[in-house]
Amino acid sequence: MPAVLLLEDNAPYRALLTEILTLAGFAVHAAPDGRRVAEILAEKRIDLVITDVVMPERDGIETMTALRYSHPRLPVIAISGDLPLNLHLYLTIAEKLGASRVLAKPFKTEVLVAAAREAIAASNPAAAPVTAVPWTVGGTTNPGGPRARRGSGIAAGAGSVAVFCRTPRFPR
Repeated sequence: MPAVLLLEDNAPYRALLTEILTLAGFAVHAAPDGRRVAEILAEKRIDLVITDVVMPERDGIETMTALRYSHPRLPVIAISGDLPLNLHLYLTIAEKLGASRVLAKPFKTEVLVAAAREAIAASNPAAAPVTAVPWTVGGTTNPGGPRARRGSGIAAGAGSVAVFCRTPRFPR
């Protein structure tokens, strides 16, 4: 069961998000701000942090900055419902700090759940299934699968596609 650390200062909203994420199959550890993040991460295996951006004590921006140094591969979803001008600014800063996704409150619960699943899958591509995909370029076909030409092909998994080839050829 994936573990989520939820940071939200509004207690009723924190309880609601905790219930939604729990019903969606996540183990949720919740806190009112980012002060205890290091302690929680030392005690528990966390797969994703969902943080409100604007919080009284240690806000989401400060928390995300610290996480980029201490846990650079840990995905973060930033959420905020501040005033419209501030909202855009805060969510833009969160994106620049490497948030996997930013969501403006209010958002649909299925959007949050889907974003959480995508962020966790993207942060651990080894856990996602990888499949060979047939392709055709310039009349040359690679059927994919085990008989594909060694050293070339397309691998797809975890919401991303990697294209690789033995020798790149450029038109003259």
